[in-house]
Amino acid sequence: MVKNNNNFPPGTGESLVAETIVGHSVKIEGDLISEGDIKVDGQVTGKVKTSQNLFIGPTAKIKADVEAGNATVAGTITGNMKIGEVLAILQTGNVTGDIDCGKLAVEEGAYLSGKCTMNNGYKTKSVSEPLPDEEE
Repeated sequence: MVKNNNNFPPGTGESLVAETIVGHSVKIEGDLISEGDIKVDGQVTGKVKTSQNLFIGPTAKIKADVEAGNATVAGTITGNMKIGEVLAILQTGNVTGDIDCGKLAVEEGAYLSGKCTMNNGYKTKSVSEPLPDEEE
């Protein structure tokens, strides 16, 4: 399998070479769990989980909690999302639910309703720690 190491820059979901593809006419009721890249153009109700890349196409309708390494959303998700690194919500994306991610990109026109927590993207030093040029 060819890996997309670009971490889903906005608009590049079509270049994804996915191990698992849920076509636009497919409806899954249950959990979709993979260790490889996943592309969803159909419907999923349950849970979607991968440690790799996830692309939610513009025709996708997801009613599930989602976990992924990276994710690009061009369709509709109703559920909480936990993304280890980068979450990109494209112009046609619609997300309703709480988000926990490292970095977040939202294109103009996208819809986002929920709480967003960005955890591992940026770490700040404690005020009590001396800055590098203050050390003796």
